[in-house]
Amino acid sequence: MKNTVFLLGLLLSASAFGQLQVVSVEHIADAGIQPKISPNGEVVVIKDAGEAGLTSINLLDGERRVVSRDEDITGDVLFSDGGTMVAYSSTIYKHQMPYHTIKAARLATGEVQELDAPAQERYAYRFSGGTIRIAKRTSVRSQRLLTDIRKTDHSYVIATEDDDLVLYDGKVRKVLSPNGENIYLWASISPDEKHIVYMAVNDGCHTFVCDMDGKNVTDLGHYIAAPTWFGNGWIIGQQDEDDGHRMTKSRLVAIRIDGSDFQQLPTPQQTMPINPSASSDGKVVFENNGQIFLMQLQ
Repeated sequence: MKNTVFLLGLLLSASAFGQLQVVSVEHIADAGIQPKISPNGEVVVIKDAGEAGLTSINLLDGERRVVSRDEDITGDVLFSDGGTMVAYSSTIYKHQMPYHTIKAARLATGEVQELDAPAQERYAYRFSGGTIRIAKRTSVRSQRLLTDIRKTDHSYVIATEDDDLVLYDGKVRKVLSPNGENIYLWASISPDEKHIVYMAVNDGCHTFVCDMDGKNVTDLGHYIAAPTWFGNGWIIGQQDEDDGHRMTKSRLVAIRIDGSDFQQLPTPQQTMPINPSASSDGKVVFENNGQIFLMQLQ
């Protein structure tokens, strides 16, 4: 398939308002859902339709590889810091009951490693340098992986458990509850490990940012679903609408973590952009009606 690139030029007056400028939008895959881009912006991993299997796309040379053939991949796909491995949760059924297993896949070889025994609860997990950490309520399991390593000052894992926002700091479990009793969704930690973004359903389904201790809460003032970190200072997400049965409209938006410079990111010819994922070098991948697109920002 020959890629199509939509050049947007100066549609956004970035210099005047300090906002992000969309440079281009490129069609990179005919099929797939829930794309994730590596922190360095070199590799994209997409789930196949029906959340069955993972495929990687090398953005440097266009090479595609089958990463996993697991038939039911649920939850987030997470990249290691250098983008050489991904971790994901795979679900199997025993006696009609779901059991979840956390696995890691090495992109260069397709080698898949099972990291934890199947469990009925889906646990949160996160790369911390060359270690994968799995938060299991009463304990935190760590497993060293032969992967790219960066120095980390903390070993954080963020989770939502029984609707609560929970932070694992080392082996210490802390219920944060920055918005009090609430239903918390879509929580993630900034790349510099200084802030948490999340949605609080009982507070108007708004998206918030707080410090790692759950304090200094900032209401971003908008419903922003599927928020993802764009560097340490911006959040990118989707504003979608539905008719009570299915999604009818969506747009990609960006906002600074202090609630300023809210803007829509134009996506020409893409009518339903959802599930964005951002890299450190200005790239954003997203899904649109079962196709995958790559946006370049500056």
